[in-house]
Amino acid sequence: MDYYQRIQGLNVLMGQDFMRLKFLIGSEEQLNLFSNIKVTYMNLMRCFEGNVSLVKSDGSIISSKEYNFEVEQIIANLKEIINQNRQQISENTDLTNHLIRQIFIMTLIITVLTVLLGGLIAFFNTRAITKSISSFKGKIEEISKGHFKELQTIDGPLEIRDLSIHFNDMSQKLGELDNLKGDFISHVSHELKTPVTVIKEASIMLSNDLYSDHPEKLYELYALIQEECDRLLNSVLRLLDYSKMEVKAMDYQFTDLDLTLIIRKSILKLAPLAQKKNIDLEFSPPPKIPNLSADGDRIREILDNLIGNALKFTPINGKILVKCLLEKKIKRVVVSITDNGCGIKPEYLNAIFEKFKKIDNGIGTRMGTGLGLSISKHIIKAHGGDIWAESDYPNGTQLFFTLPLV
Repeated sequence: MDYYQRIQGLNVLMGQDFMRLKFLIGSEEQLNLFSNIKVTYMNLMRCFEGNVSLVKSDGSIISSKEYNFEVEQIIANLKEIINQNRQQISENTDLTNHLIRQIFIMTLIITVLTVLLGGLIAFFNTRAITKSISSFKGKIEEISKGHFKELQTIDGPLEIRDLSIHFNDMSQKLGELDNLKGDFISHVSHELKTPVTVIKEASIMLSNDLYSDHPEKLYELYALIQEECDRLLNSVLRLLDYSKMEVKAMDYQFTDLDLTLIIRKSILKLAPLAQKKNIDLEFSPPPKIPNLSADGDRIREILDNLIGNALKFTPINGKILVKCLLEKKIKRVVVSITDNGCGIKPEYLNAIFEKFKKIDNGIGTRMGTGLGLSISKHIIKAHGGDIWAESDYPNGTQLFFTLPLV
């Protein structure tokens, strides 16, 4: 009985070993060997469990030698499986070593190529950047000498190309600023030279008592000096006002304004100038305009400037029409000043509102030597309106500005 129990215990252990062995099977041949081992073992165990002599499947007695043969066959099959596994492990090890060598070689090649490629990229990038910097250096030296020429777009990295574009914009603006500086000096010289010269000459005449016996002449000289002083003061004040407008520091006094009354006062003020040139200066108001919220002094300044320009460029016996139109749908008032003067070329219609801008009207005169239209544009924009010009060159010009209703 003890012998039988030991056989049963060994059978359980063999079953567990068979399960572990099955997980190690890696090929079809090994699977066949494993099946033969298991079948042979099961036949042997059935013989022991039946407590009979070893019997073949057909009922004949199995001899002790045949039993030993089948046990040896099981051992041989196990050894074959073990040898095949060892061989497979050896092959896998060799394959792994081969793959490791291949990976090492590929890694080495990639590393060398990466270093070479990085070196080439760094070389060409450094060369391109150095060339670009050299171009910038030459351009900066030209700018330092006052030559604001455009720099050709540099072929190089995207950042360098963008930098060259922005550099050209900067150079262009510096050139415009340099030209503006010249225009400013020319404007100031023109505006200040004449009144200063007149005041100087009149003062010399007074100091030499040239008209001591002619009181009326002395009165004219005093009046001339006062007039030129006022002109000089107005020029300085306009420059100061414009500088404030540029930095949006101008102080406007908004009050209820009767625009029709302001226009009539401006026309009345400039009527003597129109009479000197026999110009027909007319005003065509609408039936009724509601009061506006605006700075009356600044609006009057705009009207004086626009009507004054029209008088300046309208020929003798010409005509100027001032109109005021109420646009209820978009809640604004449109004022227009139309003359039959020399007109403005279409390409200059926007430029006339730039500071110190001089334009050629094609008939031998230069227009826009002051700040009047530029100041007018600043004032209108501050009131929430708009200003523009239209021209039927060379038959006349129309200037428009709008003011919003309250």
